Amino acid sequence: MVKWTLVPCLVTLRNEFNRLAPNRDKASDGSVGDTSHAANSSDHNPDETGRTPQDDGDRRNEVHAIDVDDHLHKAGWDMERCVEIIVARHREGNDDRLQNIIYNRRIWSRSWGWTARPYTGTSPHTEHAHFSARYTTAQESDTSPWGLLEEDVTKTEFNAWMTEWARSPVGREALAVAVLAWDPGVDASGHVRPGGVPNPDPVGFKNNPTFGPNYALHRAVVAATLGYEIRERVDNVQAAVDALVKSHSAAPVGAQVNPQTALDAIGNGLSNQEAAAALRAALGDRAAEVGRLLAG
Repeated sequence: MVKWTLVPCLVTLRNEFNRLAPNRDKASDGSVGDTSHAANSSDHNPDETGRTPQDDGDRRNEVHAIDVDDHLHKAGWDMERCVEIIVARHREGNDDRLQNIIYNRRIWSRSWGWTARPYTGTSPHTEHAHFSARYTTAQESDTSPWGLLEEDVTKTEFNAWMTEWARSPVGREALAVAVLAWDPGVDASGHVRPGGVPNPDPVGFKNNPTFGPNYALHRAVVAATLGYEIRERVDNVQAAVDALVKSHSAAPVGAQVNPQTALDAIGNGLSNQEAAAALRAALGDRAAEVGRLLAG
């Protein structure tokens, strides 16, 4: 068989998987294609001696794809998480070395912005993930980290991954539960463990003294609905008050005070100035005449 080599960027990716998960299975690992691959155009075929989707700019006989077994045997890690990290890096513009990723009946591609689409090829790729490198010299030879190792993940990359996760259905549900409820239950003595969100339902408290996620989410929905209803009713009352004010404007002072009420007010602690003002308002045009009579 003609000698071939794997493009350097994929050597780095495979090594990073090995460092991340030293005990991972490798039964489904692969690089150069078998006879079935050789019969078709494939990134698993050497680019100088086999059929490939593209040609690169050098004369090295290189393979541009690897398969990585999805049994990582590392706590907290699975292939789904690894694919999400690598896809996010490409989607956010932090990496540009790959053309395609195929895993678990889905394909992500540089050609359509790294969104997932159903993959209907012969192999569903449920036992391994497939990574195809680009055929450009700069990307082939780039051996910088891929972001899988914790010490290699920058704060920006971590925030980008967390943002994408938080927007997903799983992330939204997990955040809602974390914010609304914590359900540690009781200890061996029957006492509520510290930190739990108390269950305000007196009946429910007997069975479960702290908030369970289902109850918390249900109550949150009820509270939100009531909040909208209350706000709508307050808005309706305010609108009604505004309408009354506009249709029933305040009467002028002269119409509100008559001579009798003015005289009554004089004996109720009004100052001379206030009494005079009340009389002027009550008498209107006759105030001057009345004043002369009083003075005479």
